[in-house]
Amino acid sequence: MSKKCWIAFVFTVIAGTLISPVRCRAEVQCPWLNAATAAGVLGGDVQATATALTSQGDTTCDFKRNQHSAVFELTIAVHTMALPSKDFATYLARCPGTVVPLKAIGNEAVQCVASSNSLNGGEQIIGRVRDRVFVIDIKRGSPRPSVSTQNGLSDEARNVAEQVAGALF
Repeated sequence: MSKKCWIAFVFTVIAGTLISPVRCRAEVQCPWLNAATAAGVLGGDVQATATALTSQGDTTCDFKRNQHSAVFELTIAVHTMALPSKDFATYLARCPGTVVPLKAIGNEAVQCVASSNSLNGGEQIIGRVRDRVFVIDIKRGSPRPSVSTQNGLSDEARNVAEQVAGALF
């Protein structure tokens, strides 16, 4: 290789290394839901964050959208339980209202129907797939869109819960 070619090659490699990180930003990866789907649920572009995956594959994903003074947020937390029959009850105890069973979502899933304003207009689903629990919290500005007739659960919340449970199977 000639000296000119060698210099051009080294220059290209150095320039590519310096420019690439700026142009190729890595998107935060949530194993349960992508940012585009979260944007559909929250009604616009979202900022995504996720905790580092544990060795068991547990993580918490958070999607936020700010619009004027309103904050829209979707949080998905997945944890492995040592004793599912005992530990799941601990998660259910966090429900600030009435527990309503949901059919066909994981091994066991419930919607937390808020008593008064305990969820501040949001929705919460707690579910289990084998030894893994998932907690989904959705907070939106008002009004709540697409509420289905089934227990007042929005179609979007049900779809997110189905997607998370499906990914855990």
